[in-house]
Parts: sequence; structure tokens; C-alpha cells
Amino acid sequence: EELLYGEMAGVYEDTLDENDVNSNNDAETPENNASENGKGIITFIPPTTRFHQPIRHFPIEVITDTEYQRTIIHTPPFHPPKSGPSEIMIAHVCRVTCMEHVQWALADLLFNDKKVAKATHNMFAYHFKNDGTVVSDNDDDGEKGSGSKLASLLEMCHVENVLVVVSRWFGGSKLGPARFKWIAGIARNGLVQGGFLKEKN
Repeated sequence: EELLYGEMAGVYEDTLDENDVNSNNDAETPENNASENGKGIITFIPPTTRFHQPIRHFPIEVITDTEYQRTIIHTPPFHPPKSGPSEIMIAHVCRVTCMEHVQWALADLLFNDKKVAKATHNMFAYHFKNDGTVVSDNDDDGEKGSGSKLASLLEMCHVENVLVVVSRWFGGSKLGPARFKWIAGIARNGLVQGGFLKEKN
């Protein structure tokens, strides 16, 4: 049996319709992009609506519990060829064996790394086994198709118990389908750097 992220984590995603979004309509958000609703949930609000990123909710009891703390590996910044001058991609990788680990790591990146919080997209995928059940899912974070590319990478590389997040800062020049090659490539570098995958000779 395979369970999806939403089924286990209950994370709400407010996906925006591209046709309903004004590209100059920045959301009014708290300075740290976070708000608490008084029900044990902390919410991450993207700094802008331009890139169709969803609002994310995290249980405070999970992200403040050191039992779920993860060591996150970060790749060096990568500047894709023929991209805009400020285009950067960075992969973040960590070991996970439960949804609480996934929640903690995502929250740590979004709330404690100001640069990641302001990224154009933070697409991710994860795959782990919990009591014999395979748990996996992915998220585009507004970069349509990217989450499934990351999920395919994890499947093809036969890696388990891992979360990989790729942050992209759009540089002003559209990369077209080539962007998926760079996203998967930087994610693979993260898997190698994190010891989940051996480097090709």
C-alpha cells in the first residue's frame, strides 16, 4: 500500500489558477512569512502570488520537537547555462523515515532560511518505508511537472528514506524544458553529496 503526502500529513495547498493571478499582485504577508492560527498550526505564506506557490501549514508540535530534527545537506549554488544572471538552483537533501521528518525539514527550510523562503520555487519529492509501507509523494511548488521529475529520479536511482528539495530562483530568462534537466541534475548532486547515491565513475 502506498500513501500520499496529503493523506498522512494533512497539509493544505492553496493552488492558484494562473489565469486568476495578477503578476504584479504581491501578497501582504508578515515579515517572516509565518502566522499562527491558535490551533497548533503555523502557516507559511509565500512572499508573492506571482509564481503560484501554495500556502503551507505545519503542526507546531512537530516542527518544535527535537526528536524529528534532521541534518539537511545543501549543494553549492548552480547557475544553469543560458539562464538569467540571477538564476540559481540549490538542492537540499536529508534522511527521512516518517512524515514528521518531512514536515520538520520543509518547515526548517522555509522558516529558518530567508533565502529559501524567497525562492521562486521549492519543489520536492520524498520516498521512505514506514512499518513496511512505502510512503512517497512530490510537489511542484508552482513549477509544473518538476515534482514528478524529482520523484522519477528517486525511483530510477533506487534511493529510499530520503527527502530532496530543489530551490530555484528565477533569473528572468525562461529555460523551457531544459529546466527539468537542471532540476534533476542538481537533485542528483544532492543525493550524491548526502551519501544516498554513489558518484558515477
